[in-house]
Amino acid sequence: MAVTTTRREPTLERLRLSVGEALVFIDLASGDLITTGLRCSLVQRGGGRLLGRSVVTPSGLHVWPDLPERWRQPQEGVCADVLVRDELQRFQPLNLPWPLPVRPVGQILSDRVLGGMRMMRVGLLSAPTRRPPPGVCSVYGLLTWQGDGEPAAWARVCLIDGEGRVHEGASDAEGRLALHLPPPGPGGVGATALQVFADPALGLASMGLGAPDVLAFADQPAVVALADVEGQAAFVPGVVAAHEPLILASHGLPPAHRELRLVPV
Repeated sequence: MAVTTTRREPTLERLRLSVGEALVFIDLASGDLITTGLRCSLVQRGGGRLLGRSVVTPSGLHVWPDLPERWRQPQEGVCADVLVRDELQRFQPLNLPWPLPVRPVGQILSDRVLGGMRMMRVGLLSAPTRRPPPGVCSVYGLLTWQGDGEPAAWARVCLIDGEGRVHEGASDAEGRLALHLPPPGPGGVGATALQVFADPALGLASMGLGAPDVLAFADQPAVVALADVEGQAAFVPGVVAAHEPLILASHGLPPAHRELRLVPV
């Protein structure tokens, strides 16, 4: 199925919008608006009752025009979650607290007010099941904990290239990671540093909805990715080239277990 993206700001065409919150999603690998394939479900906390699913405009704006008024009013604390899933399996799922946060943080990139409606831009990270876009550099890894070998679920990964650009990614519930970087120069993209942030508690907390909370995901502590399972040195990534994916893996493991082992700081 073809996916159409655009860099234009979303418009409010052919839809009568109520006052309230709206979401628009950005592909963090390309910067494009995501206009197809996403499903946003509003789920009540403490019971999991489905309160409604978003309606999406042709330009990718997600709104809840039929949401009962009581859920639009200011609440004391978080009362629900917006569960975001990609039915085309390109992006990692996440959940956003409802009411939505008052300021940008983590994957919440910005917000703006349009009349009586607040529009929030949220970035989505590539899933390991995503087909790489043409011409990109791809980075893959299986993130596990050194102590018990269990997957490092929903770890946040930052790859810093030789030009100082930061490329963000996330492991899934099974620890699988995929990053897709912009097309490289003739010599490839030299990666200078790898930063990993992970917390085993997030994996447990995310089991109910099957997606991490966007605020908890951004607030994970730093961990060390090991260069060798027998040592203490930090892992240093190599050159990323368009013709050959870079696999992130610690040395000292059998060939059948290419894993990037993590230890707490």
